[in-house]
Amino acid sequence: MKKGQITRDKVIQLSMDLIHARGVGNTSMNDIISATGVKKGNLYFHFSSKEELALEVIDRARRQYGEYLNSAVSGTTSIEKLESLIDAVVSFHVKRKVKGGCIFGNTALETGGTDSPLHLLIRDVFSRWAGQIESLIQQAVEDGAARNDIPPDVLARTIIALLEGAIMLAKVSGRKDELIQCADAIKAMIKNQH
Repeated sequence: MKKGQITRDKVIQLSMDLIHARGVGNTSMNDIISATGVKKGNLYFHFSSKEELALEVIDRARRQYGEYLNSAVSGTTSIEKLESLIDAVVSFHVKRKVKGGCIFGNTALETGGTDSPLHLLIRDVFSRWAGQIESLIQQAVEDGAARNDIPPDVLARTIIALLEGAIMLAKVSGRKDELIQCADAIKAMIKNQH
């Protein structure tokens, strides 16, 4: 890897930590310069604006989180795979000591209602996640393991909304048990009760 690519990579990774903790709006280019030790001219050589850097950060976070979730999904049945996906989300945030919340949820709140490239990227993140969950729910419904009284796409979005809300509550309280309890309730809610 060339020196310029190493610098760019370092800036993206350290900026991800800042944006995760503070949000896009509360992270300035000066904060990034302080955190990375990269000179202002060098930073602007690699990224023409904070928005361009934020797009790179969220895109990298999306790819890393997607790889993490895909590698964490386990089980032989679709319901086991769905439950392992929920457990992986919880585990990710518990390992972070529920600090910072969800970088995607935080950014969605900051950019909601806009047509900015950052908002469109966040919308894509949640759309892909919903599609992954919906597919697992559909398979679980066909197996008779998941409830069939709620359309899979609606249930997938509901699961995301509940997880994002639980992550936010855990962030506010600093208590991981609130996230764990909510995840357990979601898994119980999904199952076919007949």
